[in-house]
Amino acid sequence: MSNILATITESVGKSLAKSDREIVQSILYSHNHSSSALQLKSLLGLKSIVQANSAIGRLGKKIYQLLGAHPDGFNSGEFQWWTVAAIGHRDDILGFIWSLREDVVLGLIAAGYSKSGVPLPEEVVPVLREGALKRITVNSYERNPVARARCLAEHGTSCVVCGFNFGTTYGAEAEGYIHVHHLVQLSDISEDYEVNPIQDLRPVCPNCHAVIHMSNPPKTIEQAMSLIAPNNSSKPMPLRSTA
Repeated sequence: MSNILATITESVGKSLAKSDREIVQSILYSHNHSSSALQLKSLLGLKSIVQANSAIGRLGKKIYQLLGAHPDGFNSGEFQWWTVAAIGHRDDILGFIWSLREDVVLGLIAAGYSKSGVPLPEEVVPVLREGALKRITVNSYERNPVARARCLAEHGTSCVVCGFNFGTTYGAEAEGYIHVHHLVQLSDISEDYEVNPIQDLRPVCPNCHAVIHMSNPPKTIEQAMSLIAPNNSSKPMPLRSTA
């Protein structure tokens, strides 16, 4: 059933409504392809966690209708729709967390869900300390394709600190490549915080992003700009990936 599940998921993925597609895509791009309804509500600015619950349920139902069976062999009436597309567990902080099934992930990628932008390397290496969970949450804001797209649609793809633009320098192949920085400090993020991609995110090049995070708390955009030498007319070159 493994290959069939991936193939059917690909077909279903192409037919999802835009709102459901954004939610499913956000889970796909989250760490380990896992996310909670609370995380999705904050990340996408949803009015209610019901929107996330319903989206994953509709995905599972559509897959089941074409597959004709539950991946784990459950009979009709013995399961909830979301269990067709994902497995789940409860977290004391985040609530219930969905993890997309491996073959569902493959099917969504085949359906083009991974083509919303160039995959970025880790922008900031997380440090294991108190607040690490918030660091992971902030990384999800910066790396999520939906939040990134909304940020870049408003602010463009040039670095707001130094003005560097990958497309201008390297051509069409690099067009649109840029890091996205989350402006809100970890200490200011509460359980009811909801990210606003236009207000809270900014495009920055890898060099400037690294400089911003050289201090704790991170430098502001203005502080990073002030460090650029007045007589330095050359555009900073991006950091090479160490991956």
